[in-house]
Amino acid sequence: MRLLYSIVMLVLTFSASADISGRVVRVLDGDTVEILQASRERTRIRLAGIDAPEKNQPFGQRSRQFLTRLVAQRHVRISGDERDRYGRILGTVWLDGEDINAVMVRNGLAWAYRYRGKATEPQYAEPEAGARAVKSGLWADPAPVEPGLWRKMQKTPE
Repeated sequence: MRLLYSIVMLVLTFSASADISGRVVRVLDGDTVEILQASRERTRIRLAGIDAPEKNQPFGQRSRQFLTRLVAQRHVRISGDERDRYGRILGTVWLDGEDINAVMVRNGLAWAYRYRGKATEPQYAEPEAGARAVKSGLWADPAPVEPGLWRKMQKTPE
């Protein structure tokens, strides 16, 4: 019985962290895409570790357009097995072996997502610093506002 339990747990652990792949059929904004898997299932993916400007925020449309040019109608692989509170998979989007999340940050079209001041995915802190240094994308703005703070500023008092 113990052996059977161990095997079941191993299989569940492996399948929970398995990658998925599909064709990008929709780019919702600079950090969210929808893919169509071979099973015909549509799955929303939130690019993990980054935070792109909101659509109606400065650079929001540029961020979405850039991501669209990169991945629209392309076959991508997603690594990651967590879900956010909206049910989206939090994952890294891979296209031809390239980390698209990092491409967004490196081009100044997304921040490295931070929690308590530290990048949740440390590998994105350096590309962000490089984009800031050359004032690429949103870093051309003298005072860019992180999306989380921007959303708070947009809320109307009740």
